Amino acid sequence: MDELNLKVVIANNPGNLEQVLHSSSEDGLMIKSFTAEHKPERNHYEVTLCISGCISPHQVISKLVQCEDIRELTPLKAGRRA
Repeated sequence: MDELNLKVVIANNPGNLEQVLHSSSEDGLMIKSFTAEHKPERNHYEVTLCISGCISPHQVISKLVQCEDIRELTPLKAGRRA
């Protein structure tokens, strides 16, 4: 896998940002960029990630959607940041 850019909306619960970072890095993925913006009016975080590594994008997405506090997961085109 070259790079995978994702937009992730995560419920504002303690530990959720750490869970996404851990899920992304535990399979040998490298987080190239990470931004998070808290949206208190919606009670969530909007996160953009750029990751690279040796597993397929499908495997990354499949793993992240198992996190119950992820409300939305959107692959972004290369070079695009939400």
